[in-house]
Amino acid sequence: MHTLANAHGYQEGTTSNQLVLVVDDEASIRRSLEGVLKDEGFSVVLAEDGESAIRLLMNTRPALVLLDIWMPGMDGLETLRKIKEIHADLPVVMISGHATISTAVAATRLGAVDFLEKPLDLSGTIQLVRRVIHNAEEIKNSQAPRWEAIEPASVGPLRESVTINPVVFTKQTLRGRAIPQKTLAHAAILYGQGLHSGRKSGLILEPLPPNSGIHFVGVSETTVVPAHVDFVESTGFATTVRLGQTQAGTIEHLMSALCAYGISNVLIKCNGEVPVMDGSAREFCRLFEEVGLTEQDGEWYEIDIRKVIEVGDDKESIRIEPADEFSVEYTLRYPEPVGEQQFSFTMTDAASYRDQIAPARTFSFVKDVGHLQRQGLALGGRFDNFLLIGPEGAINDEWRFSNEPVRHKVLDAIGDLFLLGRRLRGKVTARMTGHSDNVAILKKVRDELQRAAS
Repeated sequence: MHTLANAHGYQEGTTSNQLVLVVDDEASIRRSLEGVLKDEGFSVVLAEDGESAIRLLMNTRPALVLLDIWMPGMDGLETLRKIKEIHADLPVVMISGHATISTAVAATRLGAVDFLEKPLDLSGTIQLVRRVIHNAEEIKNSQAPRWEAIEPASVGPLRESVTINPVVFTKQTLRGRAIPQKTLAHAAILYGQGLHSGRKSGLILEPLPPNSGIHFVGVSETTVVPAHVDFVESTGFATTVRLGQTQAGTIEHLMSALCAYGISNVLIKCNGEVPVMDGSAREFCRLFEEVGLTEQDGEWYEIDIRKVIEVGDDKESIRIEPADEFSVEYTLRYPEPVGEQQFSFTMTDAASYRDQIAPARTFSFVKDVGHLQRQGLALGGRFDNFLLIGPEGAINDEWRFSNEPVRHKVLDAIGDLFLLGRRLRGKVTARMTGHSDNVAILKKVRDELQRAAS
């Protein structure tokens, strides 16, 4: 590795009020920022990852750090923590790749002063750099406290307020058993990648008060979209909700885990697509158990299915009928090595879901991957985030269950059928169905709720 003197003309141990450290794992971003900053009279040092940046900062004090959030190894938030241990008052601006998440909440707590989104507006970037360095110099010269702890609001991206639509709690007709409302004990962050967009992605979950519901919002938006069937925009290969410019895609795995753990109120911040994690709901279960849940006051009732409701035809169908518990029985039939699989699951508690359903991964067949990607889908498919099935079986990993595909279909159905914000009390029987069918029958349930309210 070059020394600072060799690479940039600065001796280690120097300080400059015009020196900017750029930390990004994308070489093209580093080169672009280096070029535009030097054209504007700044000196620049570059680091391709968090470890390199920390080594540089042990002997060098720049005026500003531009730090990418999503990097392999030591990610941006971990790097930010270590930067603040070395230079507590060093201004750090986070670079959020592909208009990613509300990592703003955690990064602000750690001391980040602002955010840039990729693709970078270079003119806006220069203005931000000048402003941050100028403000830091003013604070240093004024003898005032250098940094003020900013406590973000409990609801909303950054500190902007958002309006919650409590559609779930307005009229709870067809009341089954009462269930305690729940939210997370505190906010939490997950990192991942969008399955269909292929973008680096992430997720922040924040507690919401009673009678709020489950909602999605983006980092730079104030419009919140409820996780409700009325806001479903598309169901092609994944379920997407949208309101105005705010959308959240591939929500079914997270919704499935929220249903299993009985979480009724939470704000979910993402960059347009929930990260796929390992293709299952296992990481969401781990998160809920590590963070903990808090019971809340307020009425929340199962939806009591009182008559048979069904959609479909001879090839694929789904029906819901009255029953004492919520259960899903699914049958699929594919060519070998999958063949015909059937699985029945009754939602008794979160632990049974965590062990029997949550680990089952999204699956695809080798022959279909090229077709999906030509449609702009499955761009984030990697060998560690879905189960790829060839003529001889799974080619990228071991089966977690001998009937993992059908268990994943049950997982998806549980998530989609939670898009009325209340758990169903009834037996679901499905054959070769997908997200479109799940949403279609849920709309029929919604119609029954509305008729009961009239």
